[in-house]
Formats: sequence, C-alpha cells, structure tokens
Amino acid sequence: MSAIDGKILFTKSDCYKSARKMTPKGIVIHSTGANNPNLKRYIAPDDGVIGKNDYNNDFNRSGIDVCVHGWIGKDKNGKVKCYQTLPFNYCCWGVGSGSKGSYNYNPAYIQFEMCEDGLKDKAYCTAVYNKAVEVCVYLCKLYNISVNNIVSHHEAGQRGYGSSHIDPDNWWGKHGYTMDKFRAAVKAKLAPPTLDKTGRKKSNADSLALKELLLIAKNLGINKYGMDENKHFGDGTLNAVNYLLGVWGYQQNGIAGENFIKRLHTEIDKKIK
Repeated sequence: MSAIDGKILFTKSDCYKSARKMTPKGIVIHSTGANNPNLKRYIAPDDGVIGKNDYNNDFNRSGIDVCVHGWIGKDKNGKVKCYQTLPFNYCCWGVGSGSKGSYNYNPAYIQFEMCEDGLKDKAYCTAVYNKAVEVCVYLCKLYNISVNNIVSHHEAGQRGYGSSHIDPDNWWGKHGYTMDKFRAAVKAKLAPPTLDKTGRKKSNADSLALKELLLIAKNLGINKYGMDENKHFGDGTLNAVNYLLGVWGYQQNGIAGENFIKRLHTEIDKKIK
C-alpha cells in the first residue's frame, strides 16, 4: 500500500502556475485549524473517492494564497487518506516566513496539511497521525531527508522559518502526541528490520559450519569477505555476516541465526542452479 493514496494536482492555483522548482530538504507538518476533516473541503475535482465539494470553495483555484503538497483527511466513506496536490519538487505556499526566511523556498520543505475535526475524536486523530508517519517515512526514503528535518508549523516559526502558528500542537497535544514522539516513530520505521535476534555472533567458538557456508558464498561471488578456516567467529566472519545483512536490507547486527542460514542457502542454491 502506498503512503500517497491519490493525486489531484492544484493546476488552477497560482502557486502551481508559478512552478518554482526545488530540491526538498525537509518536511513541515500543518493542521488546518478548522473543524472539517473531509478532503473534499479543500481538494477538487472529485475523483470518485474524496467526494464532491458542493460549495465550490476548494483550494484548487486562482486567488488562494495557500497551496501545500498534500492533505490528510477523510474520503467520502470516512477513510483517512493522503492526497498529493502539488509536485514534490515545486515550492509550495504553506508555512509563511520568519526572521530567518521561509521553509517555502530556501531551504525548501515539502509541506502537508492534516484536516482537523472538532479536536475531541482521538481515534480520528490517531489515524491521521499514523498516516502522517507513513507519509514522512515515504518522503524521507524518496528524498533522503533526515528525520531531524521534520518539523511542525509551530517549530518552523520557532526556528525563524515560518509564521507564528502553533499547529498541530493545538490538536495533537489534546491526545498525547508530540513532534518528538512523531519523529521517533518515523525513525523507528526507517530503521532496517532485524533478520535474527539470536544466533551465531562474534566470539562464538563453534562456528565452523557457518564459516564454511560463507566461504562457499565468497567463491560464488555472493560474499566479498574472506576468513580463517577455523571454528572461531572473529572479525572476518563478522564482516561477512554484516555485509550480507546489509545487501539483503537488514540491520547489520552481526548475528547469523536460523533465518540468516536459510537465506544464505537460498542465495547459494540460486548461483549453483
């Protein structure tokens, strides 16, 4: 499942038409400050999923001085989704400016709005929070953005790169959420998964069978590290194990457990066959 559930670009907005290009350096999180959780309030035209705005007061039109990259809120069936409304390499009109400049331009940050409700529904707040985590993980991976460069509008203002708003603290704070917790959640999801928590590791004496497999893998071009032909798990074995864990996309914790052995057998079999 993609973090971005849909795309309706605000091609009628003055911000979109200005098409000022940028390379994203961070992310600013906003909340709307209005009791309306529906995406259709801000986004148009209806794609059959978000619902139709019957009042024609959406933000996809000329003369609106706010235009961010995306919105998180409810579709017509009440499901929380994220819609992209501006190309991620376009500067947006979101955070305003402060004493040092603006995260709209230099450095330019991707920015998205979360649609507030009456601020009392924790289940909705949590769903939006979790979707925002998912979106930030996606964007951090896509543009190699540091978690430290994820800020709220409130923090942007405190840093001197935005106007003096307090969102989304006015909403999240009512339900126990903070930006520090949010960044920690994003960081945890960005961390590579662990293949094995237990198994052979450095200083294990009886590791001959593992080392024999690793040497076979080296001869087949799977592993680039050699090691002494003895039963001890030393630096050479550690380098080989961590190298393969990294290549496979796992945390390099130096542990060769049951899952590691199975994966190594699979890789060797592929080469032999």
